[in-house]
Amino acid sequence: MTVIGNLFLGIAALVSILILNLVYGVHNRGGDAGVGYAWSLLLSLLVFIVCMGIVALSIGAKGGYAWVGAPGTARTMWVLGGFALSMLGVFAVSMGEGMGGAPRFLYHVMKAAPLAAILSVLAGALLLLNEPLRSTLPPLAWRLPTFIAIGVGVMALGFIMVAKARVNADIAKAAAESHDSFHQGQLDNIDATDVMKNMVFLLVYTDANQKNDLRKKALAKIKSRPDWQEELVRRLQNDWAPEVFTFLASNDVDDKALFAEPIRQGVLIQARLVRENMRKCRDKYDLYQGRFTWEVERVLRTVDKFQGLGVDYRPAVQELRNALDEPVSFEIPKLTAVRVLDKWLKKH
Repeated sequence: MTVIGNLFLGIAALVSILILNLVYGVHNRGGDAGVGYAWSLLLSLLVFIVCMGIVALSIGAKGGYAWVGAPGTARTMWVLGGFALSMLGVFAVSMGEGMGGAPRFLYHVMKAAPLAAILSVLAGALLLLNEPLRSTLPPLAWRLPTFIAIGVGVMALGFIMVAKARVNADIAKAAAESHDSFHQGQLDNIDATDVMKNMVFLLVYTDANQKNDLRKKALAKIKSRPDWQEELVRRLQNDWAPEVFTFLASNDVDDKALFAEPIRQGVLIQARLVRENMRKCRDKYDLYQGRFTWEVERVLRTVDKFQGLGVDYRPAVQELRNALDEPVSFEIPKLTAVRVLDKWLKKH
C-alpha cells in the first residue's frame, strides 16, 4: 500500500504544479477563455482529488488515521470529507468567488489559501504514508498539515458565504431603492397628469391590485374632474374601453344607470379588440395560456356589478367568447380566459 500510495502521491504532486500555475499564473479568465480556464482548473482538481483519495485510502489501510478518533473506516471518511471540503474551497477561491469588494488583507489571505491547502495536503500525506519520515517528529508536526488543509477549506467557504451574503444584501438594498424610486415616480406621474385631458391614463392605477396609496391618489385625482363619470362613459365607447373596465371592476360610481348601456357597448369593443389581437398572434409565445385573462376578468367583474339595470349583457359576453375562437395559424392553447367565460355563460 505504501508503494501505491507514494506513486499516486507523486502524480498528485505533478498535477498540483499545474493547479498552482492555473491559480497564480496569468490567464484570461473572461468570456470563452474563462470557461476554458474553469474547466481546466476543475479537471485538474478532480485528478488531484482522485489521486489523493487513493493516497488517503492507502494511509487508512495502514492505520495512519488512528489519531483521528473515529472508529474503523469512519476515520478515513472523515479525512476524505475534510479533504473534499478543502478542495472545494480551493476551487471557489480560485474562481474568484466572494473576492469582489473584500478588504485588502482578507483578499491576500484568501489568495494564499489554495497554495496553503494543496501544500498542506501533500505534506500531510507524505508524512502519514511514510512512517520513517515522521518517526523522529512530534505528533503535532505530522498531524498539523491535515488540520491546516481542512481549516483552509472551512475558512475559504466561510469567507465566501459571508461575502455572498453581503453581495445579496447589497442587491436587495439596491432593488428596494429602485422599487421605491419607481413607486415615487408613479406618484409623481399621477400628480403631473392633466385630469381634464388625460384622465384615461390614471385608470390603470385604480385597479384593486395596485398599492393603496397609488390607488387613493389616482381616484382622488379622477374625481376632482366634475364630469369624470361622463368621461368614463365616453371612453367605454371607443378603444379605451379596457382601461375603463379596469376602473369599474374595482370601484363604484355614483350613477350606475348612466353606465348600463355603455358597458354593453364596451364589452363589444373589448370583443373586437380581442379578435384583432388574435389575428396578430403568430405563435404560442404570442398566444399563451394566460393571454386575455386580465381583460376578461375585469369585463365580467364589471358586468356582474351592473346586472339588474335593464340591459342583457349575455349576448355581448358571448361575442367576447366567440372572439377567442378566431382562427390562427397554429394550435391554440387551452386559454384560461375561455374557461372563465364559459363558466360565466353557463351560469347566466
